[in-house]
Amino acid sequence: MDSLKTLVFIHGWGVSSKIFEPLFYYLQDDFEIFTVDLPGFGQTPIEKPMALKDYADFVHKFLKDNKIEQPIIIGHSFGGAVATKLALIYSDSISKLILVDASAIRRPQRKMILLQKITPILKPIISEKLRQLILKLLKLDKTDWTQIKNINLKETFKKVIIENLKYDLFLIKSPTLIVWGENDKITPLDEGKLIARTIPGAKIEIIKNTGHFPFLEKPEEFIRLIREFCLEIKN
Repeated sequence: MDSLKTLVFIHGWGVSSKIFEPLFYYLQDDFEIFTVDLPGFGQTPIEKPMALKDYADFVHKFLKDNKIEQPIIIGHSFGGAVATKLALIYSDSISKLILVDASAIRRPQRKMILLQKITPILKPIISEKLRQLILKLLKLDKTDWTQIKNINLKETFKKVIIENLKYDLFLIKSPTLIVWGENDKITPLDEGKLIARTIPGAKIEIIKNTGHFPFLEKPEEFIRLIREFCLEIKN
């Protein structure tokens, strides 16, 4: 295994490391592959509210505990934010960085702000059924924050949703590939382009006709981009 490059996948919010499993068959001949369930997801419980740095520390400890040296980190969505934070504070621990539709840039969350203001007001004075109807009419009922039952995860969401890495991106030293779904509505393409412009030497690849999960929507193209970047294959 020493001759193989190592990939470490970091999943996004609300899913687990299993989301990457369809890719492994096509990558296992060229790479040693590791995945990690972030606290609050999959098989890893969350014991306290966490910030991005706490998640980066968790992944760094995972690397040390498993004696993983100089891996290529692949982070998707929220996992991309964690990967970015990891690259910022533990730059010597990774060799390359791949950000996939990463939520590293935060824009004003008007729905989130309104939700946090209105929920405490509605709760004491009206029934739960009516409260949910009002939230639905305001189109706030599907906001992630309302769906979280675990109190530590709920507090974590409130922390990470306001952490903006935009002004730190220029400090990233690792060779970086940005992969983005052309039609992503969750983290729009213009955010990916901004990240690519800000990280020194970063390259962006846009996968056409895909949304927030390009590695599931067009896995063959995604795998080709990963192999070319990681193995330095020239076309």
